[in-house]
Amino acid sequence: MLGFISILLASVTQGMTGFGFALIAVPLLSLFIPEIRNITPIIVIYSLLTNIIIAYKARHYVNFKKIIPLIIFGIAATPIGTLMLIYVKVQPLKIVIGLIVTITAFAMLKNLKIEIKNEKIAYSIVGILSGFLNGSAGLSGPPVVLFLTNQNTDKDVFRSNLTFYGIATNIFAIILFVLEGVINISVLRFTIYYIPALIIGVFLGIKLSAKINEVLFRKLTIYLIGILGFYTVISAILK
Repeated sequence: MLGFISILLASVTQGMTGFGFALIAVPLLSLFIPEIRNITPIIVIYSLLTNIIIAYKARHYVNFKKIIPLIIFGIAATPIGTLMLIYVKVQPLKIVIGLIVTITAFAMLKNLKIEIKNEKIAYSIVGILSGFLNGSAGLSGPPVVLFLTNQNTDKDVFRSNLTFYGIATNIFAIILFVLEGVINISVLRFTIYYIPALIIGVFLGIKLSAKINEVLFRKLTIYLIGILGFYTVISAILK
């Protein structure tokens, strides 16, 4: 029952904002799945499924010209993150990243905006950071969300760009997980078992998204990303 609720809540969040699945699912799944090596592939597989559903609904708003650099550099950096997941303790790095994400989110709540003159270079840097986090912890969202929020991206474009980028990085991460043996029978069994919760949750989230205005959406994404950063720090310290 806890597994069903975990995936349902995470899917609602993902469907509503285009990210946040791991933010909800990881702490709940860790209550009965102790190994992060098993949780990470589950998160990535479910994120791919939710992104596919959201992408179909939001396909008319995607800007491929802007997300291509994100995809290229995100995919290029994912193997590094995957190797870190398998061979290296990533807690210190996660603490630093979590602190940066939390502080940046708080600054955005105070209407602090970083002026970016060259978006193409910025997208490349964001893609590298996101790909690394995707491979190491299944948390590809924070750098991209912060960047799109900083650029005051329209709600529908925000969700569609983030979703299509997520599909590309999720697929690549899953391929790497299979090759490295991270995805096993128990992971696949769990994933299949709770697909109904995922489908119900993501469609409910999509419906809720249509009722949120731009101002509320921006505040919601900033609060979520701030919580995610804080959780990343705490989970790394307590590991």
